[in-house]
Amino acid sequence: MRKLSVRTFAFGSTIAVVSYLVLVPLFMLLYASVKSTADKLPFESTVTTISNYTDVLTSPSTLPIFFNTFFFTAGSLAVGLPLAILMAWLLERTAMPARRWIAALILVPMTIPSLLSAIAWIQLLDPRIGLVNVALRSVLGLSGDTGPFDIYSLYGMCFVQGLRLVPSAFLMIAASFRAMDPSLEEQSAMAGRGVAQTTLRITLPIMRPALLAALIYYIIVVIESFDIPGLLGFTARIRVLSTAIYWATHSEVGLPDYGLASALGAMVLALALLLMWIYQRLTAHQERFATITGKGYRPRQINLGAWTAPATALCVFYLALAVALPFLMLIWTSVQPFYAIPSAESVARASFAAYINIWQDSSVLRALWNTTVLALVTAAATIFLAVLVSWFVVRRGKTADGLSHYLATVSFLPQCVPSIVIGLALIFVYVRFPIPIYGTLWIIALAMTTRYLAYSSRAMTSALMQVHGELEEASQMARAPWARTLQRVTVPLLAPAMINVFFWVAVHAMQELSMALMLYNPETVVVSTMIWSMWQNGRTADAAVLGVILILLSAMLLLGGLAVSYLRRSADSWQAPE
Repeated sequence: MRKLSVRTFAFGSTIAVVSYLVLVPLFMLLYASVKSTADKLPFESTVTTISNYTDVLTSPSTLPIFFNTFFFTAGSLAVGLPLAILMAWLLERTAMPARRWIAALILVPMTIPSLLSAIAWIQLLDPRIGLVNVALRSVLGLSGDTGPFDIYSLYGMCFVQGLRLVPSAFLMIAASFRAMDPSLEEQSAMAGRGVAQTTLRITLPIMRPALLAALIYYIIVVIESFDIPGLLGFTARIRVLSTAIYWATHSEVGLPDYGLASALGAMVLALALLLMWIYQRLTAHQERFATITGKGYRPRQINLGAWTAPATALCVFYLALAVALPFLMLIWTSVQPFYAIPSAESVARASFAAYINIWQDSSVLRALWNTTVLALVTAAATIFLAVLVSWFVVRRGKTADGLSHYLATVSFLPQCVPSIVIGLALIFVYVRFPIPIYGTLWIIALAMTTRYLAYSSRAMTSALMQVHGELEEASQMARAPWARTLQRVTVPLLAPAMINVFFWVAVHAMQELSMALMLYNPETVVVSTMIWSMWQNGRTADAAVLGVILILLSAMLLLGGLAVSYLRRSADSWQAPE
């Protein structure tokens, strides 16, 4: 009988764990969507029915929800993507001054959670007491005590969500601009076409696969987003698909409607899978548009001339909208006993007492501890699983046995599943299964590990593809076991990517709201859910204080990641032989 090797056991275990994390909740979600849940939980029902779907499709509230979702998605993309494309082009293809500094600052909004951005913009654009509205009414001499802007609207939701899309979309698009060979643009310029014509007729068509891929990807991101529509849409009673799922399971009156929530979740899942399939088709054929062809490639920056100052002003204006105004508004709110627009009287009331008093609340200390544990556990579990997935996909994939392809596909599947749907599915799984983690912090960590597995495994796969297998082969020829080779050879080579992914997951786990909101209880409260509860209960100053603390913790984590990467590079260069 052939002895089971460690590598084979690890491969089988990785497939089993990934399949369990991803497929079991999704199957339970689909199962719940066809069960009668009028007076019981889905798994308690013995009646199989499609009434949940017919109820959704025939309900008079469904059409407004779908329309709101479409409008919210299209409007957010209309704000965020053109701005991200323009800024990526300016910072990668032009000679705009200080572009490296601006490119770094554009990523700063990622340290501000979407929930806090929404809270800050409520303070700025509340139709009655928002700072911007009050200032505009005074300057323009407008009558009345409301307007001219209303953040509690679909337009307000699109504006805030659009601003939130820019940093991550910029990262995705800037790399393509950076890698593009400018020779075709030079030929266009030699033919007498200006910068605008060249960009529209040459640059953007070459960039079409990358831009379409970004468009499809961020359609999924906006559809699944909960924080901004949950906070801004709650006041105006504007519901999109993500918030409709949440409110179906957190009914203000009556029992939760898990069947309705499951049917909505299944519809969102089907739409996301279709969009992700299109996204993969688009990204699979980008080589047809490749323009880097060896020695002929050379980067070139375009001189903007008279447009340099307006371009720089645009970037500074975005940073003011996305970073300066929201953060300053949060700080102002946190030092006021109750919210008031800046004035001599309110400045006199300013106090940092809330920053001192908040530490006397035991629930806040519990939330901070839970958030820290959750971030570290989620990041560690995700990176461990991602390394195994990437190794078996890249190294074992050469044998083309089908299992590696299956592992790659299943590990990528969570990218198609909205966070709110993962949270809903895990409720069904762990209330039913005899695994005692429901109502604990571990079920939230499990949900986040599942959610972030797709990004982490893809990032580690890309990094491993750059590591030649001959180093591992040399270790194996020296009769080193597979596990030791992985530990002593592969992991050190992957360390830079692992550090980046670890801190990326940790920051996102700290900021995550929708999954935590679906799964937490008073003992497993985290900072994001506590901010949500404080805001809903009118504790604006406490919510702002906790928000500022969360932003600083996120910034410290990101700076910690940069510091670790820098120290590691310095140590490697110091040890490198001359």
